[in-house]
Amino acid sequence: MMKNKLIVLFLFVAVAVNAAQIKDMSLDCGAKGCALTFKFASDKDLPSFYQKFDAKSHKLSLGFSATSFALGEGHFEIDATSSFVKSMSVYKEPYRGAEFLKIDLIVGSAITTDKNAIALNKSDFMLKLASKGGKSWTLSKLFADKKKAAEKAAEKAALENKKQAALDKKAAEKAALEEKKRLAEEKKAAEKAALEERKREAAEKKAAEKRALEEKKAAEKAAKEEEKRIAEEQKNLDKAILEGGKISALLPNLKEMTVLVGSGMEQFRLVATTAIELQHVIGPDKASTITVGLAGPQKSPVFKIGAGSLVKHVTWGANGLKIQLQPNAKPVIVVQEGALILQAAEKTIKKDGFLFWSAHPDGIFVRDWMRASEEKPNFETFVNKFDKDSKKIVSGAQTFHLRPIVRELIVVADEIELFAAPNDNAQVLKRLTFGDRLVSLDVKGLYCKVQHGSHIGFVNKRAVSYMDELSAVQTERLKQVDKERGEVVADGGEVAGSQLDGLYDDRVTYSSFGRRDPFVEIKGLVEEGINIDQVELVGIIWESDVPMAILVESKNPSISYTLKEGDKILNGKVLKITQTDVLFLIQEFGVSRRYSMGLPDKFGGQK
Repeated sequence: MMKNKLIVLFLFVAVAVNAAQIKDMSLDCGAKGCALTFKFASDKDLPSFYQKFDAKSHKLSLGFSATSFALGEGHFEIDATSSFVKSMSVYKEPYRGAEFLKIDLIVGSAITTDKNAIALNKSDFMLKLASKGGKSWTLSKLFADKKKAAEKAAEKAALENKKQAALDKKAAEKAALEEKKRLAEEKKAAEKAALEERKREAAEKKAAEKRALEEKKAAEKAAKEEEKRIAEEQKNLDKAILEGGKISALLPNLKEMTVLVGSGMEQFRLVATTAIELQHVIGPDKASTITVGLAGPQKSPVFKIGAGSLVKHVTWGANGLKIQLQPNAKPVIVVQEGALILQAAEKTIKKDGFLFWSAHPDGIFVRDWMRASEEKPNFETFVNKFDKDSKKIVSGAQTFHLRPIVRELIVVADEIELFAAPNDNAQVLKRLTFGDRLVSLDVKGLYCKVQHGSHIGFVNKRAVSYMDELSAVQTERLKQVDKERGEVVADGGEVAGSQLDGLYDDRVTYSSFGRRDPFVEIKGLVEEGINIDQVELVGIIWESDVPMAILVESKNPSISYTLKEGDKILNGKVLKITQTDVLFLIQEFGVSRRYSMGLPDKFGGQK
């Protein structure tokens, strides 16, 4: 008994100075039972050992510290039908700070535990198994027999391969002879086809030369006819000028140019014979020139604008229509129904009403809203009044109806992405930050189509707001951001160019800037909806496609409400929900007001 204890203590506690080596491994079965024997090269410096059984995978794992395996690492197939060891894998693995030789045995039903007894007989380490009746084997002999059988099979296969190679050589020689014959036939056919191709190319060249000569004659004839037509038009033009006929003030390919000034705004509107698209509008560049990519004459006279402070002159160039802005003019640029519109705050004419003029084929139409009568001066009178150096040429035009309203979108999220398509997986054109201004072009489901600089793309409409939809907190933050960027915002946060909105709305509106209206009586929750003066905003569910706000009653927080955009409240509705605020529209006593409610910060105040 004492001897066995010393063996176990020696195996589990001894630390090898030099690596031990397992020379061979065997399964030995007799009348008393079976044992797995590991034959070490020496009985000196035997390693530490552990065993572990995994019933699910039928695997018994054995570990020997600082040990090598003479037969090498790898996978060994033993006997797939054995109830003891079917196969084994040998490899190195660190365990508890030391490198172990790991032996994973895939076992049968005869081995079901890792509580197997161990014994040491000189340099042979044995793992005693409780089961009997196994077939004994020695790993080196087992694989020596397998190696001998493999060599014998290889010799037989080599002989068969030699016979097959002879047959393949004979077949290859026959195939080569047939291929040589086929190539000769193909060469003959190719030479014949090349001769026919040369004949065809010669015929086509002759026909092309004849066609080019005919086209040259036709072009010369057309050029002469065009010169004749231009000369006839010029003759008619000279005659019309001499007889005092009506001359258009417009450039070629333009239908209309209009200036509208007054009531705090100024607008320049241009309509071409081809509809203008926003993506074809470039600029303003360093020279304050806007280029519209339209087809037109390579060069034309200069139409100088005599009214307003936005546009200096318009002319055609090689790249399209060029619009030269006045110095320091920074208008909003928008394309509406195929027309280009430039709009900015009015700076030059400080009076009520509007000053309006429009160029048409039959002259200039002028209207001053402060006067009862309308003026219809001819082109010469109009030019002499504003600019004596303006040019004139003949073209066509038509009248129009104008109601300019331009609105900007403001980025209200800390950071968003401008996508190339209305999809979060689309290409990212650029990143936008809080306070960036966007030109609103269209709405596509959950996305707004916008322009930022020269980029046109899509943003999530939950991350942007119009200026008049900003909460008091967002408005103050926007002012700070604009100040840091060196930009100036009009008092009250209005966007330049949107000041005509009030002319088309009879409602009286004002902003409460986040404070309760002192003239409105506080009431409790009634059938008409929630009284926002008696609730607090405690959360916003933002991940959903439809954001929701969570409100609780101030005096009884156990009562809560969930609202979406458009939901009715007492005397109003939910206008917009952002990541940090909820904007309500309240209508009481014929007066409309906006009320914003923000999420509380960590100190209990509103963000």
